Amino acid sequence: MFAVHILVIDHFSPLTDGVILSCIQFAVCGVVSAIGAFIFEQPSWEQLVSGAIPVLYAGVLSCGVGYTLQIVGQKGVDPTAAALILSLESVVATISGFVAYKIGFLRTDQSMSPRQIIGCAIVFAAVILVQLPWDRISRKLRKNQNA
Repeated sequence: MFAVHILVIDHFSPLTDGVILSCIQFAVCGVVSAIGAFIFEQPSWEQLVSGAIPVLYAGVLSCGVGYTLQIVGQKGVDPTAAALILSLESVVATISGFVAYKIGFLRTDQSMSPRQIIGCAIVFAAVILVQLPWDRISRKLRKNQNA
């Protein structure tokens, strides 16, 4: 679904304003989520009121701000490069959570195990390595070997 989202943005963002596209996306997400909530759950007004702050925070910042910035930023970027850059989301979120905990912004421990640090490094290295122009690098290496 992540790749489909990037391709849909790549197709529609040149055709319309990014903020309008984000508003449409926000509305569709809200309607689909509400339908799912009524099919699979038994929502009540008490639940909605008690969870209003987290729902508004996640909705406004994630959909309202995050995806709007993604749509506007992805407008002139190749979808392959956008997918690679956006795949760093988990790495950036992990590092941000760790920093936020260390400076006292979060109360829950966000420390990472060595395995998690290695995982972040592997994801980061993979994103960097696939961006390198391997065809030019291999031509230079062959040229240097032949010389």
